[in-house]
Amino acid sequence: MNHPQTLYIYDDEGVSAESYRQTVRALRTHSSAHYLIRPIDANEVQQGKWMKNAALFVMPGGADLPYAAKLNGLGNEILVHYVRQGGSFLGICAGAYYGASYVEFDKQGKLEVIGSRELQFFKGKAIGPHLAPYAYEHNKGCRVALIKTHAGWNTGVYYHGGGTFESEASESEATANHTSVLAYYHDGLPCIVHVQHAKGHVILSGVHFEYAPETLAHREGFTSIASELARYTPSRTRLTRMLLHRLGVMQRP
Repeated sequence: MNHPQTLYIYDDEGVSAESYRQTVRALRTHSSAHYLIRPIDANEVQQGKWMKNAALFVMPGGADLPYAAKLNGLGNEILVHYVRQGGSFLGICAGAYYGASYVEFDKQGKLEVIGSRELQFFKGKAIGPHLAPYAYEHNKGCRVALIKTHAGWNTGVYYHGGGTFESEASESEATANHTSVLAYYHDGLPCIVHVQHAKGHVILSGVHFEYAPETLAHREGFTSIASELARYTPSRTRLTRMLLHRLGVMQRP
């Protein structure tokens, strides 16, 4: 039996090119060195052959309606099967919305997206945008989100359109279902959750912990964000390593 050796990052319609690049960079920097990192599209997901050597499947940021358009049915069934059999799934921003049972985005706004989702790793709603209005045509909603981890220490991460998580289960039921909050926004609402789904592990993050300040420093309009993010680099690195450790692709956080 081959040891899982590939970190797959979904790269198909709806995926933000910037989020994809930042995800690749973060995995190269912080995951164990022996893993391969490669893109995977909807067609490959549906074929299922990737599961035999997969150590992680990442659904990056972007827009989740195109994810559903291509993966509903067989693709999502395969993703759920992969996790149930012991695989690891990481959903970031749009990928986090996609991993919940129900999406409630920009309710009653121009960009409203409301509806159920098939993966349902998190039994409840992903609701957003949480910190600022979102727009595809500009970056006014981008900012540094100050978050607090379940262990009690704080960090700052890039934010653009992400949501929070509202469980449909009671606290005791959530514990029984192996759902826990790993980090909170400054107002105390969850921004990163961990779900043990059968034999596998799922982490859904409404914030972009994968973004590095040095990649934003020379982009117009991002100088102040990059400068603020840089102040949190040590604690954000600690967060990233903790998440990857939980997903089994780092030996130590």
